[in-house]
Amino acid sequence: MNPDKLEQQLEKLKTDNLFRERMTRTSKVGRYVSIEGRKMLNFNSNDYLGLANHPAVILAAHDAASKFGFGSTGSPLMSGYTSMHQELEFAMADFLNYPRVVLFSAGYLANLGVAQALLKRKDWFIQDRLNHASLIDAAHITGAELKRYPHLNNLKAEACLKEDINRFKLWATEGVFSMDGDSHDLFSAALSAHTYNALLWVDDCHGVGVLGDQGRGILDTMALSQTEVPILSGTFGKAFGTSGAYVAASDTVIETIIQKARTYKYNTALPVPVIAATLKSLEIIRTEPWRREKILELIYYFQKGCEQYGLAEQAKFTHSAIQPILLKTEQAAMEKSAYLKQCGIITSAIRPPTVPKNQCRLRITLNSELEREDIDLLIQCLIGNY
Repeated sequence: MNPDKLEQQLEKLKTDNLFRERMTRTSKVGRYVSIEGRKMLNFNSNDYLGLANHPAVILAAHDAASKFGFGSTGSPLMSGYTSMHQELEFAMADFLNYPRVVLFSAGYLANLGVAQALLKRKDWFIQDRLNHASLIDAAHITGAELKRYPHLNNLKAEACLKEDINRFKLWATEGVFSMDGDSHDLFSAALSAHTYNALLWVDDCHGVGVLGDQGRGILDTMALSQTEVPILSGTFGKAFGTSGAYVAASDTVIETIIQKARTYKYNTALPVPVIAATLKSLEIIRTEPWRREKILELIYYFQKGCEQYGLAEQAKFTHSAIQPILLKTEQAAMEKSAYLKQCGIITSAIRPPTVPKNQCRLRITLNSELEREDIDLLIQCLIGNY
């Protein structure tokens, strides 16, 4: 493509308020974060439980680096699979109550890998219209027929399933949707999948660690298991405060993924210090429920504050740590985000194509490091009273 054409495309993004700019972080992530040297209240992080900077997590990574070195040195099927990788797989399978788990280097790679391993041409890939881009891209690389239904609409999803009961169908939905913070009725989804011969897959990146009495995510809150949801996936880059991803399923499904997923076979395994840090994070998630309990308290406090100060119509209340403030236009979202930044609060303006047109928003994320007075300040700034 002509460079001038590329330049024109970039200028159009700026004109349409769709140009993205990276923010340079110059500190650890916590209640406060330094952006380009300026200390700001942090409503912009997926580190929901504050584990990215936990001393025990950092020490575990340091100790593992001393023992194993840093790089894993190869793919999992070559030299990259260590006893610690195996230990984390066993620990996650036990935590999630699934027979087996396999690790990936990133959530994006996990989603591509699952689809590529299980789907072939002429299969159907059923998806919620607001699924993460990685799931949409996963459909494209398989050659399977992508069928999308309106957000959370189980009746429309079931209509897709009914069209050909004999065809193999993989049905994927997010557990907690990353931009909306809401969830599908997985009871209904599981029943529909069973009735119409579909394999149900829940990607619960934003739920596991945060939701449920045991922190097992959206399935925990709905008392569902691997019987109803045969495939569960997620990332360690959110509540665990580390990086990488996992897929939990039956032994047969996991072995199929190991043998067939190109993003597993041909990708360097996670560094051992990351694995060790994640094992420590998992231990903290299991033994310190106060972290997710505090998030629940902050969610309630935030929603009551929004109701008190007239923000309820703009706010999209959810049961998760993701609490969107809907502003519709790109310009409105950009202006409100810039104003909050002036007030010393960092949060993201979300615009198309991440969300549909006219559904721009601020993506407010709550974490266990925040306090009630931080939410008081956020609400006053949202109503312009600062």
